[in-house]
Amino acid sequence: MRIITLQEHPIETFGYLNAVPGGEVQAAQLPIYFGTISGLPKGMDALIVSSDLQGIVPLPYVRENDKITADSDVHISPDISSQDERTLNMDEDCLLGEMLPDYVRLLLEVEMPEIDPNRVGVLLCGDLYARRGKRGASGNPVPVWLAFRDAFGWVAGVDGNHDLTDEAGAHRLHSDTAIHYMDAPVVINASLPLDGLASSAASQPLRVAGLGGIIGRPDKPNRLPKEQYLQSLNKLLKQQPDCLVLHQSPGIAELGLKGEALIRQALEAGSETVVFCGHTHWQTSLVQLNNGTQIVNADSKLFIFTREQDGKTEKG
Repeated sequence: MRIITLQEHPIETFGYLNAVPGGEVQAAQLPIYFGTISGLPKGMDALIVSSDLQGIVPLPYVRENDKITADSDVHISPDISSQDERTLNMDEDCLLGEMLPDYVRLLLEVEMPEIDPNRVGVLLCGDLYARRGKRGASGNPVPVWLAFRDAFGWVAGVDGNHDLTDEAGAHRLHSDTAIHYMDAPVVINASLPLDGLASSAASQPLRVAGLGGIIGRPDKPNRLPKEQYLQSLNKLLKQQPDCLVLHQSPGIAELGLKGEALIRQALEAGSETVVFCGHTHWQTSLVQLNNGTQIVNADSKLFIFTREQDGKTEKG
């Protein structure tokens, strides 16, 4: 797999509310970018990647912004007073990742009607939960997984350090054949579910490696000691997956991109691959390491990659 192009400017943005220190919220925009990629299995039209969807969408704004045109953005007004914010019951807040999939599906229908949403895979790099009034809140991300599953062909991904998936939630994710919940270091074969119209090409898998959480104290959720994390990462790289999904990003000091330097070292010592990650926000979305490995940081962004052949986007 190889990223061929990635647009510098977003094709659309999706409005949401972001928690800030002090218990307040502010309006924010999630950018959506188009790119092209090689190495998608035959039968897959596109690959969606996102991470750190730590925002909320109040239901009144969902109702007002449920339509899209070819040149429209979804906006949440920045002029909401704090008093008005308090009148919105928290029960009416939806997770950003619950609302986003239907919007992206509609965006594809407008911009790329040749793309079949049921032939699209999704990679989630973790931190999918948010709560009004608390920045960096931890909680249940399962509704986000299910929303992406309902909108597209399959979903694969990992937990971030703020994702608290209980036993029942994990069982729900593991029991769905179109969901690949990588709650332990693993390489999975992600493929589109077969149906009456599916061809043999549609069953070709994408080999995805996943390692969630971050390096840290093991007595805290979704954290591993440095040695254990790096050992797991090296084992995954030796299996030469088509791509690798991490939550924690590598640090690229010479470019001013924050992250974990030890992850960068491990990636450069391994075989060339494509890594999707988040956790630490980068202004730059795509970086290539010395060994040819590409890093796509999806923190608070969403990417839609379609197949490119001979310079043109093409369905499989």
